Amino acid sequence: MTKVTPYHSSNPTDPDVYHWHDNCPAGSQIPARNKVSGKGYGNRPCRLCERMD
Repeated sequence: MTKVTPYHSSNPTDPDVYHWHDNCPAGSQIPARNKVSGKGYGNRPCRLCERMD
């Protein structure tokens, strides 16, 4: 488990969360074309990433 720069999905149908673990199951489902660096405006932290801390 490695912490990475926060990222989120640009797809409007995906949940409004950001991730910071490279092995987050939810974050790893985001296609590379939709991954955006940063937390995004108004996004909440991913609960799975919080559990991995």
